[in-house]
Amino acid sequence: MDDHSPGSLILIEGLPGSGKSTLAHFLIRHYAAQGIAARWWYEEEAAHPLYPFHDRASLQQVLDRLASGEYQQVIDGVLDKWQEFAHTLEASGAVVILDSCLFGYLTWTLFPYDVPRSAIDAYLTRVARIIRDTTPRLIYLYQDDVAGALRRICARRGITAEQRLIRNATESAYGKRRGLQGFDGMASLWRAYRAVTDRAFSRFAFPRMAIENSAGHWPAYQRRALEFLGLPAMPEAEPHVLHPERYVGEYHSRAGDGDAACRVLWEDGRLVLDGVSLVWPRNPLVPVADGSFAVESFPFVARFEEDDSGAVERMIVTGPPLLPGTVDNVFVKAPPVIAGPVRRGD
Repeated sequence: MDDHSPGSLILIEGLPGSGKSTLAHFLIRHYAAQGIAARWWYEEEAAHPLYPFHDRASLQQVLDRLASGEYQQVIDGVLDKWQEFAHTLEASGAVVILDSCLFGYLTWTLFPYDVPRSAIDAYLTRVARIIRDTTPRLIYLYQDDVAGALRRICARRGITAEQRLIRNATESAYGKRRGLQGFDGMASLWRAYRAVTDRAFSRFAFPRMAIENSAGHWPAYQRRALEFLGLPAMPEAEPHVLHPERYVGEYHSRAGDGDAACRVLWEDGRLVLDGVSLVWPRNPLVPVADGSFAVESFPFVARFEEDDSGAVERMIVTGPPLLPGTVDNVFVKAPPVIAGPVRRGD
């Protein structure tokens, strides 16, 4: 990207767990470091400008229409959203990053409902036409071994996420018609879907780049993305974490949801957050200022506050409302457990 003209659109696409939000989060931090106005719309934000729904109830209404075969009405409504979004973007003077909005929503929702491929292709063609004046750039993250990539992401996100992926695939119209079962059935659906998105990627006329990222070499992938977007290939100016042991410990919620607990750990040279609702297990924290951290891959911030003695006493997690709910919460740090003296014979 030779310049950052008003209305620049970055689309980041790939299968579930391919690193879309991780790359989007890196880029929005990098744009901020360069002093360039930018907005990242995380795919699950309730106020997302491309969604014809805003909560679980209105989302279910859309899914019910797809289940009843009214897919063209749903497509037409979403195309209206794309049109409105494109007009707003062209006048905004900002860079906008969308993850999982071209090959993700709405496309990967149409696919398991067994919507004809011709209708899906026509939808993507219309979207490409609508956004052509927004200086679009497409980054496509993919993995040669789809099943292997899905196994890694299920291990990363936990058994609940794996069960949801399997259920969504095997109980879909596509899955039922083909008798898909278990993990292998779920992987079969996503391999078939990858064939659709591979073909769509090859047809887009605007600048695009594909990255096979199975090896997990994220610094290299990030450098390639920066080069593709015309951003300086320089390390992020992230503050060093001073005395990380100050933050480590167990924290208890004050949001009235019982005694929900989470932990902050120091692992592999990074602070990680574990046990917060809507955040993946052992999710890295990225320092942005003294006592303030971005929650990697999410539009969330974790801010730590001290007591009068300078010891960390609570963590405040904030972020925009998501379709599944809100992350906003206050967690009080539990005092460290001090082991008593060990008596002979214990």
